[in-house]
Amino acid sequence: MYFNTVKYYGKNTTLHGLKYVADENRHFLIRFSWMVIFILSFYAMILVFKASYKSYTDNAISFVTETTYLNWNTSFPAVTLCEITSSEVEWNGDQEEVEAIQQFIADLIFFTGSCYSCHTPCTTCEKLNFAETVQKFRKKCSQLLSRCKWNEISFDCCEKFLPLETEYGVCFSFNSLHTKKPARREDDFFFYSNRKTGPGELFVETIEDVRLYFHAREDVPFINSDPDQRKDVMLGETYNISINVIEIENDENVRLLPFDKRKCRFPEEKPDDLIVHEFYSYSTCVVQCHANAHIDLCNCTHHLMPVMNRGKYCDIEGLNCLTDNFETVNRLHAKGFDKPGLVCDCLPSCIEPEYKIVSDTKGVKSSRGEISIKLQSLPSSRFKRIVVRTTMDLVGGYFVVSIGGTAGLFIGASILSIVETLYLLCLRRNIK
Repeated sequence: MYFNTVKYYGKNTTLHGLKYVADENRHFLIRFSWMVIFILSFYAMILVFKASYKSYTDNAISFVTETTYLNWNTSFPAVTLCEITSSEVEWNGDQEEVEAIQQFIADLIFFTGSCYSCHTPCTTCEKLNFAETVQKFRKKCSQLLSRCKWNEISFDCCEKFLPLETEYGVCFSFNSLHTKKPARREDDFFFYSNRKTGPGELFVETIEDVRLYFHAREDVPFINSDPDQRKDVMLGETYNISINVIEIENDENVRLLPFDKRKCRFPEEKPDDLIVHEFYSYSTCVVQCHANAHIDLCNCTHHLMPVMNRGKYCDIEGLNCLTDNFETVNRLHAKGFDKPGLVCDCLPSCIEPEYKIVSDTKGVKSSRGEISIKLQSLPSSRFKRIVVRTTMDLVGGYFVVSIGGTAGLFIGASILSIVETLYLLCLRRNIK
C-alpha cells in the first residue's frame, strides 16, 4: 500500500526528475541516474539553505557611515584622575617595625596586583583593617585638584569630578555614567560638543601626582586599560592632549536582537553576575572577570575591588596569593594561548566610541600639574549600527526569496509543492 502511494506520488508530482524514477517503462540505469541526480540536487539545496541561515544568524548587523553631522551632539570622553603616590604615609609606633609598616601601607593604598612587602614579617601589619587604612591615607578630591575649566568657564572641580570605585581604589571621574546623580537629567549632567558650543576642552590643575584616564562614559579605568588612554602627570608637568572621536549610533531595532546576533551590550543590559559596577561595558566586564579569578584562585578579593565581596577581603596571606598569581589574574589573552592569563568572555559596548590621539605634548611649567584635553574638531562622520536582517526578514525574505528561489532552482519546488505532497500522499484515495 505504502509503496503504491509513493510510486503514485512520484509519477504525478511536479518535482523535477521524480517522474522518471517512478516510470516503470524506463531502463533501470536511467531511473537510477535520475534518482542520483535528484538526491545530489536535494543535498545541494540543503547546503545553500544552511549557508543562507548562517548568513542571517551571523550577519544581522551592518555598519554604515553617517555624514549629516550638523545636528549631532558629540559626547566628551569621561576623564578619571587617580592618585598614584603619597609622601604622607607616616606611622608612630614600634620603631623596629616603622619602616616595614610604612612600606606595607604604601603597597596597601596603591595596590596594583602585587604586594612584595607582604612577605616581610610584620605583626602590626596583620592587625590593620585594610579598607579603613586605605580610606585614612588616600587623598580626597580637594586634596588632588585645585582648578578646573570647561570651555574656559571655571567650575568647582569636586562638583564634577565625582568618586568612582575602581581596581585602583577610589578615583574621581568627570562625565562618567557611573557617577551620574539620579536627580539630574542626562542633558544637564553630561558634557557635549556641537556647532553651538564648538569642540569641547577640559582644563584641570592638580596639586598631587595623578594618573589620567580618558575613556568612554560607560567605561571605567582597569588594569588592562589601553596604554594610549592613560598618562601619569607629576607635579610641575603639563599635558596637552588633542583627540578625535568617532561615535557609534544605533538603529532602534538593534535592541530587539539578542546579544549573540548584535555582538554587543548596551550599558543598562547588565548581566546578573556583574556586580562590581552598575552599568555594563567591556571594562566593567573585565573587572568582574578579575574579581571572579581572585575568588577562584585565592578565595578572596583585594581590598580595592569595587563593591564585590566586601565581607571577605584578602588578608596578608590572600595578598601574597594574589602576588604569586600576578601573571594569571592581571593579564588577558584570547582562547587557545598557553601563556598565563585570563580568558574573559566580554562583549564590547554598543555605544563605545573610538578615540584617536591627534597630538600629545608634555612640558614643564609650574609647581603644579596641568592637564588640557580637547577635541581637535567636531567630527564630520560617525558610524551607525543598523539591522539588515530581522525576524520578519527570516519569515518573509528568507523563506520566500532564499528558500523559495533555491528550492525552485534545484528541484523545481514551490510553496504549492507542499500542498501537492499532502494531497498526493494523504488525501488522494482512488489509487489504482
